[in-house]
Amino acid sequence: MISKRARFINFILRLLKVQERLADYDTGMKFLAKDRKNGPARPGRWFKKHCVISESHIDGHKVYEIEREAGASKHHIFYLHGGAYAFQIVIVHWAMIKRLIKATGASATVPLYPLAPEHDWSQSYPVVMAAYDRAVAKYGAENITIMGDSAGGGYSLGLTQMLRDQGKPMPGKIILLSPWLDATASDPLQQELEKHDVLLSVEGARTAGQFWAGEGKDAAAFPVSPLFADIDRLPPVAIFTGSHDVLYADALRLKKKADTQDIDMALHVGEQMQHVWMLLPIREAKLAQAQITAFITR
Repeated sequence: MISKRARFINFILRLLKVQERLADYDTGMKFLAKDRKNGPARPGRWFKKHCVISESHIDGHKVYEIEREAGASKHHIFYLHGGAYAFQIVIVHWAMIKRLIKATGASATVPLYPLAPEHDWSQSYPVVMAAYDRAVAKYGAENITIMGDSAGGGYSLGLTQMLRDQGKPMPGKIILLSPWLDATASDPLQQELEKHDVLLSVEGARTAGQFWAGEGKDAAAFPVSPLFADIDRLPPVAIFTGSHDVLYADALRLKKKADTQDIDMALHVGEQMQHVWMLLPIREAKLAQAQITAFITR
């Protein structure tokens, strides 16, 4: 049985009709306009008190580098935030990054990558790739865990596949949190999952996926939908998803694909958990975060 707090958060999100609002094109664009007006969330007080924060820019897009002043370790987290490739980083992302840094002593790189619909993947990937190259030069590829939530999870897999294809240094590990791996939302199971998910809709995912692909481009092509590309020669992967998440279907397909190729991939499923539940202030998330910490530091 899920915790009372998790049930309460789900109740509030359903009451606010978040899923319905984001599914509607006009309403979704109003949310997007508000997001642009508000700007991205910034690292909070804890980071300023306990870490050294460096800000740089790649082609006009900000990249944060965060190093722990005390209890530092060799581990480095390269975090790609979610938000349908369209919405900016928010407070819950920074809260998750904070918890991971506290638990592991890791440093972190957080690129605020170019977003859709103003940009598509072909304009965004070069920025993130350059940020990754910087991290490799400073921390060593083997010490890096590439990770992200939702769209950031899809980005994390796509980026690692691209690194492999280009013969670049590969990260030591990958962590995918409720990853969005098929931008076309083509799995029939997703129609059923949509009835339970309080955040995501199939139609909203398809619209955002086309924005990310670019006008007139194929949203099923790599790296927009990394699920359909080869997954051989990847570092160890840990996936965290929920059985009430529209993107649960993506995680299942990726794990099935990995099992046929004997790839080191662990799938953790939160029963009755919603999209990106592992970022929320709930009991279930604390357990997941402990597993994430163990995977990073093993």
